[in-house]
Amino acid sequence: MGKIIDGRQIALAINDKVRRGIQHIQDVSGRPPKLVSILLGTRSDAQIYVNMQKKSAAQVGIDFDSRVLEESTTSEQLLDQIRRLNENNAVSAIIVQKPLPEGIQHDSIVASMLAEKDAEGIHPLNLGKILRKEADIVPCTPGAVMKILNMQGVDLYGKEVVIIGHSAIVGKPLSMMMLNEMATVTVCHIGTYEKGDIKAHARKADVLVVAVGKAQMVKSDWIKEGCAVIDVGINRTDKGIVGDVDFEDVKDKASFITPVPGGVGPVTVSILMRNVFRAYRRQNS
Repeated sequence: MGKIIDGRQIALAINDKVRRGIQHIQDVSGRPPKLVSILLGTRSDAQIYVNMQKKSAAQVGIDFDSRVLEESTTSEQLLDQIRRLNENNAVSAIIVQKPLPEGIQHDSIVASMLAEKDAEGIHPLNLGKILRKEADIVPCTPGAVMKILNMQGVDLYGKEVVIIGHSAIVGKPLSMMMLNEMATVTVCHIGTYEKGDIKAHARKADVLVVAVGKAQMVKSDWIKEGCAVIDVGINRTDKGIVGDVDFEDVKDKASFITPVPGGVGPVTVSILMRNVFRAYRRQNS
């Protein structure tokens, strides 16, 4: 059986380093970093993520401020909130929870933040820095994937990497981060699936990352022996939460695999905390 990655242990290691870094700067600056989380409405899934952020922030010494706005909040009202937070020097970083109500464009809201206060690493400027290998604050899930591979000692140079899913916050930035490590990267998407080629691409992978939101789509016949499998998917089913990979079917064939839950998720939250720390460090340098 392949190694099962314990994302919680990786998250603890990241959080410990962040905590020590924060304490060092705080001893000089006299104040802790502050993360402001904005949630529109009362969606339970978004609230769960906010609670995870709050818990992790407390562990590393980040002042966490959760602001819950009415679902009827307009774009103009939300933009005014962001403007005020941009101008507040006590605020180190901002995150706006998704999904947003209909009529509010998440991209325009993120673009209205100061890039140096972008906790998720998805401001256009921060995404552009990935292309130039200058990114310090990176998208949280791609950052988590890269950290997991690094912790397992995976040298991406020349490796065949296949990413299933091309979203703007996971697949696309992750592909650029992989290219920066000289991997050979294939990104699959709905077009690949409709053409019927997705399984053939997956079978070539030394490293397979799946982020599509389709429960247990990837089976053992999709991967070659010894492939490293990173499952980013989170799907609620009658049997509980499962990933995009059929874990029980694939685990014996993979060199290592991330479970769902307990794999990429905890590391993603810790990368968010790392981003807040890096924003705080930059603002106090």
